[in-house]
Amino acid sequence: MDQYSVPTPKTPSKLATRDQRLQAHTLYHYAGFTQDEIALQLNLTSRQVQYALAHRLTPQKHKAGRKLLLDTPHRKHLISWVTANKANRRVPWADIPSLLNWDCGIKAIRAAFKKEGFVRRSALQKPPLSEENRKARLE
Repeated sequence: MDQYSVPTPKTPSKLATRDQRLQAHTLYHYAGFTQDEIALQLNLTSRQVQYALAHRLTPQKHKAGRKLLLDTPHRKHLISWVTANKANRRVPWADIPSLLNWDCGIKAIRAAFKKEGFVRRSALQKPPLSEENRKARLE
């Protein structure tokens, strides 16, 4: 009985590239190649082929941090309410949840505004117009 061994690369590249992982998936699932044939074809180790077949093609990042309390529809409603008129723009942020009947705090409102790109500014006031300037402008 003749036995032969399939030569595999001794010093492969550090990591299989995304394209190589995609080729490994394609060869395995659609062309019916074995893992040894894929390793030989793509110049990868059998462990790299196993890894490529066991994991997703593109790595997924897990979101870190707390989830926002106000989702996108609530944030859009908040922005439209605040920009509707001058009185709404000047409402203190601490009063907004009670006016909109939301169960959240000022930190959630602050985070929603920050996510939408809004910042706080002091409202400017027009200086009073003296009688002399008023008459000069009318003329």
